[in-house]
Amino acid sequence: MIKKYIPLADNGQRENFIKVDTYYNLGGMNYWTGKNERRGYYLMVTPVEKRGIMESVTIFTGIKECIKEVKRQSAKAEAEADEISKYYEDKLIQYVLEKNGLQLKTEC
Repeated sequence: MIKKYIPLADNGQRENFIKVDTYYNLGGMNYWTGKNERRGYYLMVTPVEKRGIMESVTIFTGIKECIKEVKRQSAKAEAEADEISKYYEDKLIQYVLEKNGLQLKTEC
């Protein structure tokens, strides 16, 4: 599973990183959205405030995408999902940045 943090430029908001995470979801009813979700591997991109080991997030500021639907969890499917996530990552990061008026920190 991939989990990484990309620094954000100072934005006057509390979020200081974009979190990029792949994870397995059993699927079923999502009681937050009222929708039925597919079982599989998801890529989630969301702005977070990270201080040491503590992390906080504001709901509805990120996005998630089912990148590989599966019948069951497996090491092979996880590896495939990590590869697939590379193709979606930049698009989802750009979407979250635009949605929230954020910018990535530039290297000096």
